[in-house]
Amino acid sequence: MTGVARQSGIALVLVMWVLTLLTVMALGMTATQRTETSLTDNAISTARFHALADAAIAYTALSFMSEPQDSETDGEQESPTVWLPNDVPRMWSFAGENLIIRVSNESSRINLNQAQPDELRTLLGLLGVGAEEGDAIAAAIADWRDEDDLVQLDGAEDDDYMAEGRSLGAKDAFFDSVEELHQVMGMTGEIYRRLAPLVTVYTSGGSVDEDFAAPEVLATLRDLSLEEAIEEVEKRDLPTVPGAEAPKTRNRGGPLYRVRIEENSAGRPGRTMEALFELTPGQKPPYYVHWRRYGLDRRQPNAAPSDQG
Repeated sequence: MTGVARQSGIALVLVMWVLTLLTVMALGMTATQRTETSLTDNAISTARFHALADAAIAYTALSFMSEPQDSETDGEQESPTVWLPNDVPRMWSFAGENLIIRVSNESSRINLNQAQPDELRTLLGLLGVGAEEGDAIAAAIADWRDEDDLVQLDGAEDDDYMAEGRSLGAKDAFFDSVEELHQVMGMTGEIYRRLAPLVTVYTSGGSVDEDFAAPEVLATLRDLSLEEAIEEVEKRDLPTVPGAEAPKTRNRGGPLYRVRIEENSAGRPGRTMEALFELTPGQKPPYYVHWRRYGLDRRQPNAAPSDQG
């Protein structure tokens, strides 16, 4: 091979290496751009959902502050459709998007700081927790919130927490949030998942508004079986008979409401926001949001939402 041919071969190899390097760099830049575009789109979509969810809170608060309005059909008045805080899904369309709104009455939950240990044991049993485990958790909840260091039967105070290697003992004060249950001796993630939607720390007065209570709460308070309580709730939530006159003064709970807003995501996990708001008529704005939580919805829908504009 002549020197010229050898040099041409080396030049060709170098060109091929340069082309390969440029191709790899181009692919890398394309992948980076795609990632950045995807991140940007996701950020915009998330910010849009947050704004829509805040609009849904405002719409819900306004709806619960307003008296239901009669609608007219062919000159006849129809009974108003009353939006009640019974966790029934409602479809709401706004700014070209469809959202699902669920509203529940906060005072229809059992207060962790006021419930008797027997009530907590009953509630845990209705949630499928075994008797021995339920007794221990209920007693540990009572020990967590009381101010003394005396251990209740099956309960847990500081020494018991230390024996399990926990750096913090019982709080010896009221719960400030439901999430504190995670720190209570014996509480598991699965039991918390079942219990948390049924309890609260935000109400006062000691009584539970049974008009919108979940079946498990109703069964606990009335000493019913879960089946009996479910039947009671089904009767309670039956729609008004067509043509019947709906009382405008019907209890609608409040002033504290928990609202869950979901993307209508057609079967795939969608964004959600859960919030606790309080009606404050006469103030600006006339409601106050105590907290918001964002996440993804992986629950299976258990009811079809009613359409609302």
